[in-house]
Amino acid sequence: MENISLNFKRLCQDDYSPEQLFKPSTYDWPGDWEGRALLAFMCHYEINGSEVPGLHTFFSMIPERVNQYGYFGVPFDGATVDEQQFSGHNWYLRGLLKYARAFDSKIATELAKSTVENLYLPAISWYSHYPLERGEKGGDVSGSVTGVQNGWKLSSDIGCAFMCVDGLAHYYKETGDERVKNFLDEVIKLFVSVDLLKYNLQTHTTLTCLRGILTLYQSTGEKRYLDIVKDKFTYYTKHGMTLTYENFNWFGREDTWTEPCAVVDSFILATELYKVTKDAEYKTLSRRIWWCGMQFCQRENGGAGPNTCVKIGQPVLKISMYEAPFCCTMRYAEGLLEYANNSELFVWDGTKEMSVDELGRRFIDDKLIVSIRDKQMPIFSLNTVSMEEALAVEVKIF
Repeated sequence: MENISLNFKRLCQDDYSPEQLFKPSTYDWPGDWEGRALLAFMCHYEINGSEVPGLHTFFSMIPERVNQYGYFGVPFDGATVDEQQFSGHNWYLRGLLKYARAFDSKIATELAKSTVENLYLPAISWYSHYPLERGEKGGDVSGSVTGVQNGWKLSSDIGCAFMCVDGLAHYYKETGDERVKNFLDEVIKLFVSVDLLKYNLQTHTTLTCLRGILTLYQSTGEKRYLDIVKDKFTYYTKHGMTLTYENFNWFGREDTWTEPCAVVDSFILATELYKVTKDAEYKTLSRRIWWCGMQFCQRENGGAGPNTCVKIGQPVLKISMYEAPFCCTMRYAEGLLEYANNSELFVWDGTKEMSVDELGRRFIDDKLIVSIRDKQMPIFSLNTVSMEEALAVEVKIF
């Protein structure tokens, strides 16, 4: 499948060679780039056994680059929690767990255990005073440190401290460590209480957290987790999703940009919720996210990048940033793994009659009908056109 092969080729390029993946100690997101890369490489391995050429070399270099506790950045000192470090290590933990399972790696298992024991578990009590009230709210495609409050080193990616629910839920699924489940329950209790719109939480971190809670449901069968996911995901579709099934980067900030990382999260959630509940509405949503959101996020070079936020009064879809190689290109791989594992759900029937929804959006099957230079057509994959053409494309949905 073209999306998969293009993304794999992109990850084989020099930007993702072992020498380029490790970031200096001054990098604001310890473990984030390294973790996203390892997870992306392992997703492609799970899709069809393809190994990015530097995979094992990269992994062999990790023990030399981490601190004495097996993770990246400054060791937790009991005085300050870095939420960007917590966030970045979500991907690192996910990648380690996949590598350990695929290659029976005791080193990966020990690195994962050490990260949980020394980074996350000592900080469980800190979530009781996680700051939700923030000062000036800015931020770019790549979040940045905004200051220290209540002992938390905070990020413009508001709420990214909740990102680790994903990795820790997978760790609990693998190990059954009840201390981790207790940690998760404390973090989830706070997350559920947060007014996402009032505090402008980043949609990506919200959706990643929900994926972790859904993983907890799948491993425990406790319905309360499923209820949380269904409730918060519905809230996201009403307040955080654009009219082209992408996302607003933050709740309540609709004049920003979309983020493929979040589109991937929403795609995985919709697909897995359909499999769990058999509710056809999730299937429709999953298909529309795939055809309208995921397809317009990928570029000809195999990477992925943000687009404009389409909403009532702003019907134009175009590129906001050609590629975000530091995050979206790598996160796209997990979306491709979800597609590959459920490809039978994504067969498009172009012979169906056109339908119109309550907002006036037109569809053939689950592809939006769009207008480009006054020509009507089903929405297309942006990876089919050159960079120059893609940067000039303006699509209207009304």
